[in-house]
Amino acid sequence: MRARVAGARQMLAAPPEEFDPTLPGLFAGDPPAEFVPLLEEIAAAVRPETLRRQLFVMAEADQRDLLPRIGVPTLLIWGELDARSPLSVARQFEQAIPDTTLVVIPGVGHVTNLERPDQFNEAVREFCRAHPPRET
Repeated sequence: MRARVAGARQMLAAPPEEFDPTLPGLFAGDPPAEFVPLLEEIAAAVRPETLRRQLFVMAEADQRDLLPRIGVPTLLIWGELDARSPLSVARQFEQAIPDTTLVVIPGVGHVTNLERPDQFNEAVREFCRAHPPRET
């Protein structure tokens, strides 16, 4: 986490023309060309002060003690090659959160929904079918 925050701080310190909208580590390799315009659009909307505050909260808030109290079935979808949140993080979540399903999508990084949308969507559908809404 600290390495991610340090990398983001470095990115924020760069002049706007050097800001990297592909956010290294999001994809298993280089981002597919089809996603670069989307990433550039997202990067253009980043407000540096908001991101700085978000990074501070992420770096300083340790809420691992809350994970065992999650009271609903939980789906974790992880990219096998995720450099930003390695599979070891997913395994820690899986151990800490009761009633968790972990789906690892092979050969992809952090943005599984973009790299393998069909597999991502199927994992969500399967999870939802296995956990129909409860009557209240």
